Amino acid sequence: MKLNDSTIGTRIKNRRKELGITQVDVKNATGISSGNMSEIENGNRLPSTPTLLQLSTLLQCSIDWILTGESPNLENSSFSNLRDDEIELLTTYRKLPSDEKDEVLEILHLKVTKFKKRVNAKSSLSENESSLTQKEWA
Repeated sequence: MKLNDSTIGTRIKNRRKELGITQVDVKNATGISSGNMSEIENGNRLPSTPTLLQLSTLLQCSIDWILTGESPNLENSSFSNLRDDEIELLTTYRKLPSDEKDEVLEILHLKVTKFKKRVNAKSSLSENESSLTQKEWA
């Protein structure tokens, strides 16, 4: 199996951002400099074994997942609260190439935006109905 440096870096960067961890936070927690993290995340270097161990702990994911995008177990604590359909979604998503993942994310963002508009429209209707009812009683 060939390891793709940029994919490893992308996984690390995305996971770090998903958890809301900055490169400064990584440095404070592990001693890995921001420069080294940048090199790793940009695919210019592979993390060393000690770095992988530290990142695995900090990012709450397995070394297998960092290196391959797959993990034989769902030991990741962030998976412990997921429903089966959410796990299936993530597992299937991780099998896609990057350009396909981008398309899935775009579709997901469109769906969320559409949902929010629908909720806001219902909320506005309820507020209008409420104010009409109050006027009727006044």
